[in-house]
Amino acid sequence: MGVKKRKRIIALILTLGIGIYLAGSFEPIGECCFFATRSLKSVEKDSGFTPFQISTLPQLGGGLFKHDTPVYGMSLGGMVHQKEINGLSIAGIHAFTKRKNGLSFSFMDVCEESRGASFFAAGGAERNYGFAAGLVNLAEHNSGVQLGLINQVMPDAVIENNYSTPEKPQGFGVQAGVINYSEGKGLQFGLWNTNTNAWIKHFPFFNFAF
Repeated sequence: MGVKKRKRIIALILTLGIGIYLAGSFEPIGECCFFATRSLKSVEKDSGFTPFQISTLPQLGGGLFKHDTPVYGMSLGGMVHQKEINGLSIAGIHAFTKRKNGLSFSFMDVCEESRGASFFAAGGAERNYGFAAGLVNLAEHNSGVQLGLINQVMPDAVIENNYSTPEKPQGFGVQAGVINYSEGKGLQFGLWNTNTNAWIKHFPFFNFAF
């Protein structure tokens, strides 16, 4: 047996051994929203957060870390479902987060508290304190900026669960789009603006409520 052949066999054995070891170190922890997440025991024991998270599609399994592990850095995946993300988040299909700070891109976005800049096709945050841009832009409390074709601020606009209690929108925010609707305080710039608290509830181009 030649030297090169022996090296190839040794490399194959090592690769299989490492693969089996890593496969055995994964532990399912249940489902979070649409998919089951997984964790690496060895990494999870050493740190209460991660600088990098990779999530896959539901059919391919879960993520590299548990969904409740805070991310301080970057989170990537087909579906990004994380309790807290601080940094960059990119989701090919859907992003579901409890709290995020930084920059995020996704097709659909659902967040409980958002600070920073979010870009999506449809979605929003229960509490928006940053900049949100999307074709359909929803919020329950807006203290930031909404930019989109349709912007809406009203109770239960973003449904987190079946037990959420409708609350009157709080904060003072800005809406800019084609159609703006708000039941809270703020400024509106668009083709048609409706604010239930405004002196004139329906008005084109500009409306406000203090």
